[in-house]
Amino acid sequence: MIKAQILVVEDQAATADLILEVLRAEGFDAQTVDTLAKARARLKKSPPELMILDRNLPDGDGVDLLAEVRADEKTTALPVIILTAKRDVADKVAGLRVGADDYVAKPFNTEELVARVGAILRRAGKAEEPPQLEAGGVKLDREARRIWVGAREVPLSAKEFDLLWFLIYRKNRVLTRDFLLQHVWGYDPSVELTTKVIDVTLSHLKQKIGAPAEKIVAVRGFGYRFDD
Repeated sequence: MIKAQILVVEDQAATADLILEVLRAEGFDAQTVDTLAKARARLKKSPPELMILDRNLPDGDGVDLLAEVRADEKTTALPVIILTAKRDVADKVAGLRVGADDYVAKPFNTEELVARVGAILRRAGKAEEPPQLEAGGVKLDREARRIWVGAREVPLSAKEFDLLWFLIYRKNRVLTRDFLLQHVWGYDPSVELTTKVIDVTLSHLKQKIGAPAEKIVAVRGFGYRFDD
């Protein structure tokens, strides 16, 4: 089942091919163009449901195209992820101020990129998220906000539930601390904040769910993964 149409605007062939490979593996209908001119033509013909936009392109800065997208009533609500080698906070802020929904710096973790795509599409109402998840002896009901470990129902706080949901929804894949701060706590990734809140919440979560907590693995220097 095709999930959504995604346009990747990237002039580096190896990077574009990598992004297409991981997006298509997830079921997305992903296409790529390598210039702003081609992107404008594609947007005019048939806007996608999400755009991944590089900043350094042969014919200009991707932020300029983003400004045009936000000014056009036909594309003003189009979700856009800025993807670039520019890592300075000032560059991130520039893209976010123009209207980017997210900002990913190169080199990037492909699993995190896919997770960010999914999160933005869900927020935009363009992706269907399963109402229930089950893995490693844990069952979660997102609509009822309830969780069971085996036959035992476990009460969790809102953040504990969201943290476990993302870990299981993206099971066997590493979720970085920045990703968790942004998507569980709603923190802007361009703002320097302590990640201690993740450790504290995760500690409480593990105590509550018992044995399945052993499946939550810390990946040094990256983040966390739920192994199933």
